Amino acid sequence: MRTLIFTSILAVALSGSACLLAQSADSVRQAQQALKDKGLDPGPVDGVYGSKTRSALRQYQRQNHLATDGRLGGKTSESLGVKPDTPGGHMSAAGGHIKNSYADGGKQIGQGGKEMGSSLKRGKVTDAGKDLGVGVGKGTAKIGVGTGRAAKSAAKGVKDAFTPSDKKH
Repeated sequence: MRTLIFTSILAVALSGSACLLAQSADSVRQAQQALKDKGLDPGPVDGVYGSKTRSALRQYQRQNHLATDGRLGGKTSESLGVKPDTPGGHMSAAGGHIKNSYADGGKQIGQGGKEMGSSLKRGKVTDAGKDLGVGVGKGTAKIGVGTGRAAKSAAKGVKDAFTPSDKKH
């Protein structure tokens, strides 16, 4: 049970952080071109966020009095004229998998609790324990399946964010 909860929390955290941290290859490509247009050298305009791109971003940020972190954050993107990324379909799907599996799993656990209460009312303590166990087992299984699907969707979203669109298979 602890492993399932930990895995669920990890999947949600990874999904959210990937969505926030990942820059698409298209955004990086736009930034590289904008930096080149401004006379800086980000290396090739290839959508890869490498050391030359980071160095050029830092130089641009210093020149424009922005936070000098070498990242393509909101203010830097806006200043360069880079269009913001929209969350990918895979990331949205990951959130949907989590939401649906937790809702379905919660219903199963609730049903087990309800059946436990009925058994306790009739004085059947052993049956009550079994009822609750079945509900929790079915509920956590649904949560686990949804978490697995969410992790796969999030992984696809991260892959899409870091793979140049012309190299996707």
